[in-house]
Amino acid sequence: MTGPGDLDETPNGLVIDLVQLQLPVVETKDDLARQTAEIVAMVGKARRSMPTMDLVVFPEYALHGLSTSTDPAIMCRLDGP
Repeated sequence: MTGPGDLDETPNGLVIDLVQLQLPVVETKDDLARQTAEIVAMVGKARRSMPTMDLVVFPEYALHGLSTSTDPAIMCRLDGP
């Protein structure tokens, strides 16, 4: 194996991609939508560059950053859109 692109699928194996990124500043609904789009784009890029990948793992605060805001506009709901 010479690099991530050379990973071979193994029977019953799992290929995991771990993402490391600078945490966003999310203060508005537009910030949240922008960060969501960025995460979706990263998943697509990871999938295209490594088709054998099974799972992408993001940091805990990848979506909302370290914001302590409880503004309902940026909070997730179980019955969300």
